[in-house]
Amino acid sequence: MTGFSLWTEDWIPVQTLEGDRLKVSLPEALTRAHTLLGISDPSPLITVALHRLLLAVILRTHRLRDAGDWERLWRVGRFDADAVAAYGEGREEQFDLLHPTRPFYQVPFMHGEKVHPVAALALEAASGNNPALFDHGRVEGDTVLPLDRAACYLLAHQAFAVGGGVSKPFNRMDAPLTKGFVVEVVGRNLFETLALNVMTRQYWDRLTPEVGDDRPFWEEENPPEPVKEGTVVRGPLHYLTWQSRQIHLVVDAERRVVTGCQIAQRYCLPKDGSPMDPGKCYYASEDKKEAGWLPRRLQRDRPAWQFTHVLLQSAAGGKDRTMVLSWLAALRQREQELGTIELPRAVSLAVTGLTTDPKLAAKIELWRREEIGLPLAILDDPALVRRVGLLMADAGWVEALLRRATEALVWALSDRQHLREAVAYLHTGQTGQAKMPPHVAPVARGEGVTLRYWAAMEAPFRRVLFQLPEREFAEVRSDWHERLRQNAKAAFEATLTAQRGAGAPWEVLSVIHDGFSRRIARIPTNREGESDDDSDSE
Repeated sequence: MTGFSLWTEDWIPVQTLEGDRLKVSLPEALTRAHTLLGISDPSPLITVALHRLLLAVILRTHRLRDAGDWERLWRVGRFDADAVAAYGEGREEQFDLLHPTRPFYQVPFMHGEKVHPVAALALEAASGNNPALFDHGRVEGDTVLPLDRAACYLLAHQAFAVGGGVSKPFNRMDAPLTKGFVVEVVGRNLFETLALNVMTRQYWDRLTPEVGDDRPFWEEENPPEPVKEGTVVRGPLHYLTWQSRQIHLVVDAERRVVTGCQIAQRYCLPKDGSPMDPGKCYYASEDKKEAGWLPRRLQRDRPAWQFTHVLLQSAAGGKDRTMVLSWLAALRQREQELGTIELPRAVSLAVTGLTTDPKLAAKIELWRREEIGLPLAILDDPALVRRVGLLMADAGWVEALLRRATEALVWALSDRQHLREAVAYLHTGQTGQAKMPPHVAPVARGEGVTLRYWAAMEAPFRRVLFQLPEREFAEVRSDWHERLRQNAKAAFEATLTAQRGAGAPWEVLSVIHDGFSRRIARIPTNREGESDDDSDSE
């Protein structure tokens, strides 16, 4: 069968700056990166996986030892076409998806291993325990995949495969990007996006210092055998091209399509609790069972923008660590101090991750990719980073009030004898001698009040990020409080209106509404000294 080399074939989906969508080869994606808007794929997993592959090739073809090397690349504004071409000479077979003995990112056919439907390759598709996430028909409309799409799904599977289940040589374990979310800096074109994420070797050494012959996986002549205790990461090239699974694509030679796949466990990362990935947001765990640095995870009911303050604090050297944001902050500082580079005024932070079922970790609930616009001026002043945290703390205080008000409403409607206690709980969060019935909290969550509130706050938050470096904080915070009040009132009023329509007693609705209105009128700015002296109202 004729091969399919990812070095020469057009297979990477991209969008040009003019808006056209097309497919390009791997070297073309790099040499034309300054003319491309970015990767254009409906799957967020594939987008991240393609970025990782391109970053590995950049580190292999460009000298990026220190900040000076990176600055020279940035000022040129494009990747070195000659260096990329020179690297590719004679390597077509290393990138051959159909190579008989060393297929790209795969292993040869595994005798005795089950052949799965091609849908098993696409983690986003409906198969097994998982619901449809990005399910395009049965996997893009058929039970087969063209070779170019199979290559994309292959990369994503190696990066995001979920652990759990029996396999050989040991049970399946999570791929490097499965737990936690991944943060990528998105620039004005694909060149800027890749350059802002590639980092220099000095930064990579803080995570995965070279401990041997660091090379991308396609250059491995004699790959080591997998071990359950974890395989030592030899450096950034080894990590970026990590092979979490033994995969073999079953191909129909005549039609040149993939009809099935074999998937088994391959390499797992060491379980030493050290931060390995520059794009993950890690926090120091104090749990004896999970010591070390653990990746923060997305929550099913909270979009990523609500964690912006956590990401920015990690960039400013807080308790959390997100190396790519520390790198971005260092670039911004160098720009301000030396003036040797000119960064864009603003970038986007793309956050990609998954959530799993708490009771069944191998069951994926959802994948999410969001972009958060960020003016780089926020990184210039730690006070601005703290102010983002204060604004989100204000929003969190209002959320807690909304939750208490809804619970108080449900409590009072279910037992009018405890109306006074319900109002007191609205104000203080304390129930006194009365005991709130266990059904109250679940029913209150079902009202969706806080979801409506946060959905309404997204656009104002995105605007306020750009206002912070330009306006007095007192003015920004005052406007922010007014928006919090308006959206909280609207979210709560929707529930009250529904209750009125259902015939709920007017006096209960009125008392709870008045209590909420009094409390929301004053959003405290110093919650440590907050007083609840108005809690005697009914």
